[in-house]
Amino acid sequence: MSHRTKQVVTALGVVGGVARGVVFAAAGVFVLVAAVRFDPDEAKGGDATLRSFAQTPAGPWLLVAVAVGLILFGVFSFSFASARRRRL
Repeated sequence: MSHRTKQVVTALGVVGGVARGVVFAAAGVFVLVAAVRFDPDEAKGGDATLRSFAQTPAGPWLLVAVAVGLILFGVFSFSFASARRRRL
C-alpha cells in the first residue's frame, strides 16, 4: 500500500471512529441517566440517540456530521477488509 493510501485509510479510520464513539458515548450517557433516575424508559439505543442529536440546537448539522462520520467509518471498514483479503 502506498504512503498516500495509508494516510487516507488512517484518516478515514480516525474520523469514522470518532463519529462512532460520539454515538456510543451519547447512548451510554442515556443509559447512565436512566440508571441514576431509576427510569428504564430513558435508556436509548442507537436510533433514538441519533434522533436526539436532531433535537439539539445544532440539529440537522450535527446529525449530518455524525452521518458523514459513520459513512467514512463504513468506507474505512470496507477498505481495511479489502486490504486484509488481498494480503491473505
